[in-house]
Amino acid sequence: MSGFGRRRLLSLAAVGAATAGAALALRPESARAATTLAETTSTVASVAEALEAAKVNAWGGLSNGQIPSSYLIPVVASVSGSGYLRDDAARQYLSMSLAFSNAIGRPLAITEGYRSYARQVEYWNKYQAGTGNLAAYPGTSNHGWGISCDFGASVDQAGSTAKRWMDANAPSYGWSPTGNGFSRPEPWHFDYVGAYAGQPTSGVDKDSDVLIIRTTQALNEQPAGYTTLVGVRSLRHLTSIDMINSMRVLGVPYYEINRNQFYAVINSLGLPRASLTQDADYWRR
Repeated sequence: MSGFGRRRLLSLAAVGAATAGAALALRPESARAATTLAETTSTVASVAEALEAAKVNAWGGLSNGQIPSSYLIPVVASVSGSGYLRDDAARQYLSMSLAFSNAIGRPLAITEGYRSYARQVEYWNKYQAGTGNLAAYPGTSNHGWGISCDFGASVDQAGSTAKRWMDANAPSYGWSPTGNGFSRPEPWHFDYVGAYAGQPTSGVDKDSDVLIIRTTQALNEQPAGYTTLVGVRSLRHLTSIDMINSMRVLGVPYYEINRNQFYAVINSLGLPRASLTQDADYWRR
């Protein structure tokens, strides 16, 4: 049987949905906004200047916070719906995460990656009301371009070993600790500053004998986030972010799919649901 590619997976189960933003009511600009607009830059003094500065990072003719998921690469992130990055930023993150884990001894966890326009409106309104963290004006955050990450794994703690490693090494992967320079420093915030290289490669078919599928919803057998490396006759549970990212660095296709789609793929490959166990390493004879 031929290898797996995007078309073959689509024939097994429908995959993907567009990430849509919504235009919500904004709280009016306050005095606070004039001095700290800030996940974008600390040098601007008005919303108009922030919007103009944000154009520097625009790519693909797309709108900030309204980028379809088909233009982005999925990554594992804690905040629901934020597990996407631009193609080049994602590839460099995967390599960086393995180096981080090797040096620090634990996976590099993303708290939040891509941020929709609607979520940015929510954050901005809370910030303006004095009930939320520092937030960029909607349409100006690099999260909305898929080139920002807020990291956990102790990177969010100034002075920690993990934070020091990231500050020293992330720039060699194109990731800059820009949060250090915010008006209220955010040690967890990093921006990918590599030049945009052109159209993302996510839509290109890539045949492989195996693929990685991660369920975004709980299964009967396992919780949401259960991730497996599957082939025509095999299924292996990938139990850590490091295992997932190491396979992805090697070029194994990765898909995040819902519960029904996950079962459809498993059934189509003739893999029994009884194989969906913790530490599964199943081979169908």
